[in-house]
Amino acid sequence: MNHLKKGIRVIGFDDGPFKHRQKEDALLVGVMIRAKEYVDGVVSANIEVDGLDVTEKIISLVNRPKYINQVQVVFLNSIAFAGFNVADIQKINDETGRPVIAVVRKKPDTDKFRKAAAKLPDYERRLKIIERAGEVKIADVDGKTLYFQSAGITDEDAVMMLKKTRKRSAIPEAVRIAHIIASGIVDGESRGGA
Repeated sequence: MNHLKKGIRVIGFDDGPFKHRQKEDALLVGVMIRAKEYVDGVVSANIEVDGLDVTEKIISLVNRPKYINQVQVVFLNSIAFAGFNVADIQKINDETGRPVIAVVRKKPDTDKFRKAAAKLPDYERRLKIIERAGEVKIADVDGKTLYFQSAGITDEDAVMMLKKTRKRSAIPEAVRIAHIIASGIVDGESRGGA
C-alpha cells in the first residue's frame, strides 16, 4: 500500500436510520471517492434489520463491473449494520480481493454487543462473524482516536489509509458522505455523526 497514488479510489458504506424491532429493510449506501476529493459514484441496496445479508450485498455492490477495477479499499462504518446485520470483513476481502477496514469513533463494547446478539436467531453464525473480524485496534488520525478492524491489509497500512482518506472529520470521507446520503434519503434531511 505504500505505492498509493493521489487518485486512489475507495468505497465507503453506511446504513440509513431504521426502526428497531420492526420487520422492514434499512438502506445501505456506498460512496466511491477518488482519494478524499471527488465523488465518483454511489451505490445502494436494501438490507434486513437484524438480518444476515449485508455481507453479500456489499460484495455484490463492490463487484459490479463499473466499480471492481477501480475500488482499491473498502471502508465500513463498523461491522454492524441495521442493528445486528453483521458484515463479515474477511469474506468481503476474500470475494472482492480488496482490503476492508471497518472504522468507528467510539470503542465497541464487544461483550455488550454479544449479549444483545445472543437474543437473535443465528446467534452462533453472528458470533463467528464477529470473531473473524479480529481484534479492535486503535488508530491516531491527526490527533483523533479511531477504532478499526481490518482484513487484507496490515495495521500500519490501514492507519495510513485512514489518514489519507479523511477530509472534514477523522472518519474516511467516503463513509462520512455515505452516512449523509443514507440519512438524507431515509429522514428527508441529512444528519452528521458517521
